Amino acid sequence: MAAYNKFQQFVFDLGRGVHQLHGAGHTLRAYLSNTAPDAALHAVKADVAEIAAGNGYTGPVDIENDYTETGGTGTLTGVDKIITAAGGTVGPFRYVVLFNDDPAAPADPLIGWWDYGSAITLQDGESFTIDFGASILTLT
Repeated sequence: MAAYNKFQQFVFDLGRGVHQLHGAGHTLRAYLSNTAPDAALHAVKADVAEIAAGNGYTGPVDIENDYTETGGTGTLTGVDKIITAAGGTVGPFRYVVLFNDDPAAPADPLIGWWDYGSAITLQDGESFTIDFGASILTLT
C-alpha cells in the first residue's frame, strides 16, 4: 500500500475551518493523476491535473468518508474504491489525490495524496483498488 502524504495547505485550511471531515453531508473525493503533487505549493484540485475520464474511469470518486474521535485522537476513514478498465485502458497514473468537494471558497481544497512509485496503466478488464487501509489520517 502506498504511503499517505499531506498537502501543507490542508493543515492551514483545517485550522481556518475550511474542512469538515465527518461523513454526514461532507463529501471527500479521490481522483487519479499522473502529475507529481507538490506538498508546499499545491492547494486546490485545479493545481494537480486529473487523468482523462473514460474506459471505466468516471472521474473523482466519493470515498464515503467518516471522522470519529476516541480518547483525544481523531481518525478519518474512507471506503476502498475499485476502478476497472472497460473498453480500453485507464491511465497512465501514479498518484491518487484526495480533496474536499464541499467548500465554495476555496473550491476543492486538497487534503493529501498517495504515490504508487511508478506510472500505472490499467489494461481492459484490469482493476485498481484505492485502498485507504484502517484509516486515512489521525489527529492527536
